[in-house]
Amino acid sequence: MANDYDKILKENIASLFLPLSEKYLGIRIRRSEELKDKLQTTIEKEPDFIRIVETDIGERFILHLEFQTVDEDGMIYRMQEYYGLLRRKYALSIKQFIIYLGQKPSRMETKLAPEEVFTGFTLKSLREYSHRSLLASEVPEEIILTILSDFEGKRPVEVLKKILSKLKEINGEEIVLRKYIRQLSVLARLRNLTKETKKQVEDMGLTYNIEQDYLYQEGRKKEKEELTIKLITKLLRDKTLSNEKIAQLLDVPVEYVKQIAKELAK
Repeated sequence: MANDYDKILKENIASLFLPLSEKYLGIRIRRSEELKDKLQTTIEKEPDFIRIVETDIGERFILHLEFQTVDEDGMIYRMQEYYGLLRRKYALSIKQFIIYLGQKPSRMETKLAPEEVFTGFTLKSLREYSHRSLLASEVPEEIILTILSDFEGKRPVEVLKKILSKLKEINGEEIVLRKYIRQLSVLARLRNLTKETKKQVEDMGLTYNIEQDYLYQEGRKKEKEELTIKLITKLLRDKTLSNEKIAQLLDVPVEYVKQIAKELAK
């Protein structure tokens, strides 16, 4: 389900970039350059030595040692990577040491500059922003985000009507309008407004059928699968029915039930 929302935001980010930055993040951009490189999603690192240790004064932390025979450019950033990975996995304090074995004096940087230190991030919620601010936009990608904003006491139906009316007003081509209605319908799930959105679309005589939408069908399919897994898990734990009976009862392959039983056994 989260992938559905990601697809919409990635599809729309080029149009959202400037209004999002200036109106909601407080960043006025004069020029920008796109970075097309993909970041590595799977990082495998093998530190030289890591142990969880406890000292005689009661300290408990991860001790990380690296051995270097020569200076390495950017070693500070490699150690930073190790630190982030270890911290995320174990949630313990970490003490890092490089044991230098070279003959010449080492010139490796051992401290990050203040601007290089990660100290946190700024959290922004669309619910902090008035629906009126987003509805005032002429950018359809921004308008559909109104469904996730602060309704300021307004009934969801009223806000939905305004969103659809504005989308219809600024999008003359039906095929383009259907695209944004589809996206709105997907985002509406985050506010549990799928049924209300469908009804408003129908009441306004718009041609988009949410129940025929691929993402909607995929979402329903996933919900059904998750419910089936929960039922199988409950019946397996009750230990009153065989795998074959459970499969017959829920109309699923017996191999599917056996696979879930195997996962439970782990």
